[in-house]
Amino acid sequence: MAVDLKPSDPFFLFGRPKVWLPPPWHTSDDRVRGGSSRSSLSVLPSNCALFEGHLDIDTLGGAGFASQFQSAAPHNDGSNSENDGIWDLSAYKGIEVDVGAGDGKVYTLILKNEEAQDKREDGREKAGINWEADFRVNNGGENPTGEEAVGKKVWVAWSDLKPTYRGKKKEDAGEFKPGEIRRIGFMMRSFFGTQQGDFRLELRSITARKLASEGADTTVNIQE
Repeated sequence: MAVDLKPSDPFFLFGRPKVWLPPPWHTSDDRVRGGSSRSSLSVLPSNCALFEGHLDIDTLGGAGFASQFQSAAPHNDGSNSENDGIWDLSAYKGIEVDVGAGDGKVYTLILKNEEAQDKREDGREKAGINWEADFRVNNGGENPTGEEAVGKKVWVAWSDLKPTYRGKKKEDAGEFKPGEIRRIGFMMRSFFGTQQGDFRLELRSITARKLASEGADTTVNIQE
């Protein structure tokens, strides 16, 4: 029987009542293109996840990326519908990422409607369309009220997601389908050499919501 969620009730994809692992998240770093960046996603004792690694931009001449992805498991969606590896989040208005300690860098949330692409002859996955939103996380210090500022909730409405193909805008991608989300991920990228080095982001939870939480940060796609 389907669960009738009230508008203020979030659906947890990861974190709090839901586990981050298993299964392990899939690594997709620039090493598949001959780069040297690396990333991982592990679970902390608090049931938060830690996305961390090193972004190298020297090997590929200023470019670089490191990312982690997870696929939807069967029956793992907000509507409790019968499905095969799809999050049906059509009843919601967007995704909220509750982040803890960060490092001041810009991160990218990625959602995918497409199924995983077949492998190329060299073993790399064929490129597909990403639906992306960039956000920045503070690195501690004090906020304007004088209180310690560590973490925040980042609200990404479906309309905030921008389609890309191989890192470039895809103008003819059609519309994002919140009822057919197959994978979700986080990426650290160089933005043409503007950031590099070690990175570390604590993830408390990922939820689908009908309304953004009070005080949630709606400032996304700050690189545009």
